[in-house]
Amino acid sequence: MIKPRIENVPLDKIDISESNVRKTDVDEGIEELAESIKEIGLQQPVVVFKKGDRYKLIIGQRRYHAFKKLGYEEIPALITDPKDETEAAIISFSENLHRADLLYRDKMNVSVALLNKLRSLDEVATRLGVAPQTVRNYLGYSIVPEPIKKLVDKGRLSARTALRIARRIPDEKLATKIAEKISEEPRSVARRNIIDAASENPHEKFGKILKIARTLESRRLTIDLTLRLANALERACQEYGVDRKDIAVEALETWLEGRGFYK
Repeated sequence: MIKPRIENVPLDKIDISESNVRKTDVDEGIEELAESIKEIGLQQPVVVFKKGDRYKLIIGQRRYHAFKKLGYEEIPALITDPKDETEAAIISFSENLHRADLLYRDKMNVSVALLNKLRSLDEVATRLGVAPQTVRNYLGYSIVPEPIKKLVDKGRLSARTALRIARRIPDEKLATKIAEKISEEPRSVARRNIIDAASENPHEKFGKILKIARTLESRRLTIDLTLRLANALERACQEYGVDRKDIAVEALETWLEGRGFYK
């Protein structure tokens, strides 16, 4: 096993590894990054592993492209030694997981690829260091229609909202239309209520759906939580990036649906 070390590696000896989780919007912001590197230098080396007489890049794809754009011949790289491409993908995923600019579709793609190799959702979650439900959300994102994914990529919708639309509105054309309307609508009405109103009234125009959604706003239920339950709810909100109301409604729907009351 090779002890990790930092060396200057020739750019023309580096190939992008298939295990690199960043597949989309790779060139976005490269000009700005290149300018920053030119002014203050590279703050963090890329990560590669040796493959024959070449190197596979698993972390730092944008830094690599910025160096090429600047016309540099070498880049500082941490040379590591993953045992296989699966481990390399996990390293790349772990480094990028909490970065705001990593697209949700990239998280989905690596989760699907790892599940195909590891054959166990729990094993994927363990290897990535996330909760099984987080992996389920990544995998579930594959059902989201492509036009809606593009809205998420552009920051006009959250991945959570896109997932809810896809799950609640099976008709792809209607789901896409609702997603586009929601992305343009100010947050005067909870997006969850708009989606629910659209799923239950698929033939209504959007204006009528908005009116129905506003009536849902008035159907409030106030409950008292124990400290233990409140703390658990807060941890769930932080881990999944959703608000308390979404979790409460989903839990209630699941309970009622499992007992045949919610159809």
